[in-house]
Amino acid sequence: MPDHPIDEAAFGQLLETVAGDEEFLAELIGTFLADSPNLLVQMRSAIESGETETLRRAAHTLKSTSATFGASRLAGLAREIETAAAGAALDGIPARVEAAAAEYEIAAAALRGRTAGAAST
Repeated sequence: MPDHPIDEAAFGQLLETVAGDEEFLAELIGTFLADSPNLLVQMRSAIESGETETLRRAAHTLKSTSATFGASRLAGLAREIETAAAGAALDGIPARVEAAAAEYEIAAAALRGRTAGAAST
């Protein structure tokens, strides 16, 4: 897994995708930061209720959006959770979800730092 919470190449590609519009990128980051905690809540709830499909979908969404923003470590953890949920293998998954939650906080702080120069949202 990469040392830095945000993969520079992936983040640069995202900035290219939005044609260098840092204000728009800040809005996208804001949406990611607002939506991701809810995905973690959904994952915890799905584990408690044994809803592996809900867990898989939430992990899939977190994986995809994290990868888009270059949060590679978070995306990797979410991929592990998604794969386990797809196989209905929940042993050790609560700990993986908590690891993902901790990694989310690290990635979120790094992404917030990226938006500091852009217009406030």
